[in-house]
Amino acid sequence: MKKTNKILAILLVLTMVFALAACGGNNGNSAPKTTTASGDMVTVELPSGWSLVTGTDMFGTDTADVICHTEDYQTGDPYLQVEEYPQDLDGAKAVQESGNPYGNYAGEKELTNGTWYLAENAAVAQIDEKVFMVKGYKCDFGSDEVQSILGSLQWVK
Repeated sequence: MKKTNKILAILLVLTMVFALAACGGNNGNSAPKTTTASGDMVTVELPSGWSLVTGTDMFGTDTADVICHTEDYQTGDPYLQVEEYPQDLDGAKAVQESGNPYGNYAGEKELTNGTWYLAENAAVAQIDEKVFMVKGYKCDFGSDEVQSILGSLQWVK
């Protein structure tokens, strides 16, 4: 019986060691890997699996940049379209709160670069002297991944 208990104890210890090794593979660094990208209008930190397509490349004009949830954008893929909002922050916020055309208003969120006002399919914030409007297609504005992108946006200087 004592031999069986020793074997079970050894197996339990080995199981715990392997479980700890599997969980500890990132050396305590849980931040996702990002890549800095610059477009016609913005600079952004992109998580793995996201890419930036300039407005010039996407639309033939430099009035918006597109952050795609794919390495190589194809029609129908999820994306965030970033552009300057032509009115002040109060006007942009009122559009978000109205629920039209960007879905239900989800409230405000403090991110690294400022306060963002979120709806189901869009977000707005004032950064420096300009107001960002970010419209989304098949993107969850409540997700940590999208909010990390929003929080890293800066105007190209």
